Parts: sequence; C-alpha cells; structure tokens
Amino acid sequence: MSTGLIRDNMRERAMNFLPTTATAVEKLKRQAKDLRRTTGTSLAVAQDAVAKQHGYMHWKHVTECLKRTPSHRHNRPLPKHLLDWLDRAAASDPAPDSTREAFDRGFVFAIDVKESENLTPHPEYIECEDGWHIAARQLWQSLVQKMDADSVQSAFERLTPEGQLRTVLDALTNYRFFQYVGLHVPSSPENAFKHARSLTSCPPTHVWIKGRFVDVSELAEVRIDGQVDHSPNPGTHTAMPEKGRTRLEKFGHLLNKEERILFGSMSVSEQEGWLFELEKRTRVGRSRYRPVSTSVTMPWKDASKT
Repeated sequence: MSTGLIRDNMRERAMNFLPTTATAVEKLKRQAKDLRRTTGTSLAVAQDAVAKQHGYMHWKHVTECLKRTPSHRHNRPLPKHLLDWLDRAAASDPAPDSTREAFDRGFVFAIDVKESENLTPHPEYIECEDGWHIAARQLWQSLVQKMDADSVQSAFERLTPEGQLRTVLDALTNYRFFQYVGLHVPSSPENAFKHARSLTSCPPTHVWIKGRFVDVSELAEVRIDGQVDHSPNPGTHTAMPEKGRTRLEKFGHLLNKEERILFGSMSVSEQEGWLFELEKRTRVGRSRYRPVSTSVTMPWKDASKT
C-alpha cells in the first residue's frame, strides 16, 4: 500500500463522528445548491464549504457520519430511570400475549395522531393501545437521540430526570399504534408501507416488523411498486413531536361526531378540562396520572436512588 493511501486511511479514521440524519443531509444539500447558484462555484466545492460551516471536515465526512448514525444512536441505551419507569408501567398494565407477539413476530406501525383522523377502518388492523410501553423502549431511544444530535451534550441530556420523563411521555402522546392481525406479515419496510397504505395515505412514522424496529425518518428512500413513496424532505414526517402541540391536536380524535359539536359550544377552560379527562383515559394517561405522586413523580425519584 502506498504512503498516500496509508495517509488517507489514517485521516479517515481520525474523522470525528457527528450524529447525522437523512433530513439534516438534505438541508445541507439545499444550502450547497444555494451557494453554488450565488457564487458560481462547482457543486462539489459548495458541498465541502457547507460541510465545513457545520463542523464537518468535508462532504465525504457528512456521508460517512450519515451511514454510521443509525447504529451509533440505537446502541446508546435509555437512561436507567426511564427504563425503570417502563418496567413499572409494564408490571402495572401488562400487555396481552397477542400484543407482545405482534411486536416480536408480527407487524405494528405508529402514525402521527394528527394524521390518524383520516384512517380508513380495515378488518386486518386493530388499534394497539395496550402495547405503548413495549413501543416506547425503542421509540423513546430514537426520539431522545435526535434532540440536538450535533452537540456534545444533547438537549435531552441537559434536562433533569423529571424533565426527561415529562418530555418522552409528551412525545408518546403524539402517536397511535396499529397492529396487523392478518395472515401475511410484511417482511420489509417496503411491504410494510404497502400494507399501511390500506389504511392511510400518510406514511407511518415507525414500524416494528418481526421484531425489527425501523424509524422511518432514517430511511433514505422507500419505493412501492417502483414509485418513491417516502424520501427525506421538508414534508416528510420526523420522529420528533411538534413543539407547542395542543391537547386538542393530540386527543381531539377521541371525540365522536356528537361530542365535537358539543365541544365547539364550550368555553376554552371547559374544553381543556374535557381534553384533560380524555388524556387520562388513554393507556399512557392512566399510567401517567394514577396517581400523579406515584405514577409520575416517584418512579424517577426511586430510580435515582438505585
């Protein structure tokens, strides 16, 4: 091997790893294209320049970090106090065997609550409310690692244990889970997307296929019958919840047609009270607010003592 190749290999090994999502790379690409238009330089030069502006050595450094990010992120465990809280939730509200089987050997997908209002009923799918603490073990891991992923200490890590629990519980209320009960379980994200399309025109945010967890926002592209069904772009759903989402946006889907009419005639305070009661009736809400002193506050305090 020549001295030049050895030097190049050593330089590549020395590149610092920066967690990098597909969405972040798309943003950098757009910036590079804008720079190219304004300066008249080549795309390669513009990409290197933009990469350096964001802390990378060059554009190849960006692409290498993108390849390494999924395994790096998912190898980092959740904080112990969150795992302990989930263990308590599973013990007090255990999922039935059929639900555990669906996550381990079947097909489950998550969809944004806001999009779930447009779901079409299908006999091969049922809502999977009793498996939220199973989903949370991987869903939370994906969520928290995306918060300020380009910093040494993430925004999540800077929160107190109480703040971390509140953050992940709030994030969990942004999703609904659906379990496939048919005979032909999909074996790939592409097939899973095709299955989910029988219920909704919007792609799922996360899927569990025969025990494999897939964060859809990390997929470079998903094709169905040769057509691009999902790709990272500004309109693609990401796993992080929207900031400032109201209770109505999170739990309004639980109101039936008659209740929506009555809801519209209420005062703001009455509406909030009703929505709060709806939240408490969900699986997550029951675990979160029953009672508050032991369901929310005590778990992280107890975990911090162990």
